[in-house]
Amino acid sequence: MRPSAEAIADLALVVGAIALGIFLLVTGVLLATMWRYRLRPGAPEPRQIAGDLRLEIGWTVAPLLALAAVFVLMLGTMREIGASLPIAADTDRIPLRVTVVAHQFWWEYRFDGGAVAANELHIPVGVPVELDLVAADVIHDFWVPALAGKSDIVPGKTNHLRLFARQPGTYEGACAEFCGVQHAWMRLVVFAEPEPEFDRWLAVQGAARQAPAGEAARGEQVFLRNVCVSCHALRGTGAAGNGAAPDLTHVGGRTTIGTGVLRNDAAAMRAWLADPQRYKPGSAMPLVRLDPGDLDALVAYMESLH
Repeated sequence: MRPSAEAIADLALVVGAIALGIFLLVTGVLLATMWRYRLRPGAPEPRQIAGDLRLEIGWTVAPLLALAAVFVLMLGTMREIGASLPIAADTDRIPLRVTVVAHQFWWEYRFDGGAVAANELHIPVGVPVELDLVAADVIHDFWVPALAGKSDIVPGKTNHLRLFARQPGTYEGACAEFCGVQHAWMRLVVFAEPEPEFDRWLAVQGAARQAPAGEAARGEQVFLRNVCVSCHALRGTGAAGNGAAPDLTHVGGRTTIGTGVLRNDAAAMRAWLADPQRYKPGSAMPLVRLDPGDLDALVAYMESLH
């Protein structure tokens, strides 16, 4: 059985070919008719076909047959992508299961064993990945077009989606359901990696933060004595969070800040911490006023968390 993204792509090609054939047929008949009955001396008059029962039946039945064919193909694809694992005939791997929690406006990924990540999902190449989709607030929609179909994420209900990557690479996606003022900045990215690389990443995500040194150690104290700890968890410290904001244990290893709003480097991190509402108005992160020294120390700490 093929990965769902391939099944959907193949269906799109077949439906596109049917639509193209219909377009070429209709356009060809139209052009031929226009040429044959164009205005010129001695041109024949078109035959009047009003009330021609055979033609009326024909141009009613033909579209119905085309739509019926598309409907049957669509049902087959839906059955295929909704079937049980394994998702591909060429793999007998035990699937990886990940719980995806959609928040306004970021993604949380929980792995068996305790590893937690946010916004950037890593998966192993050649291994089926089963996603359990739950919403923390409103309706969202998980969509990575190159890897799978899309699925709504509805509060109070667990939906399921299947990912499968044949090749290593970076696959971009987004929330495909309007979920609030920052819906457009609810990006997501999936990194498909060879299994040894994925295993190393997963081991890191499951570990507590490394003890900081120097200015980063001071930054940890800034973090712990401010309101940050009310929302953010940071394993290895006393910050347990409340689930309303991303786990920051390994935030320095992510490629972006604010679910894709800014690239992750020291300058962007400083700008984000200084005024998050400037870059993502309507997000739940408040403005925390820090003096420049504390802000620099906090930036050093955040960037050290790999």
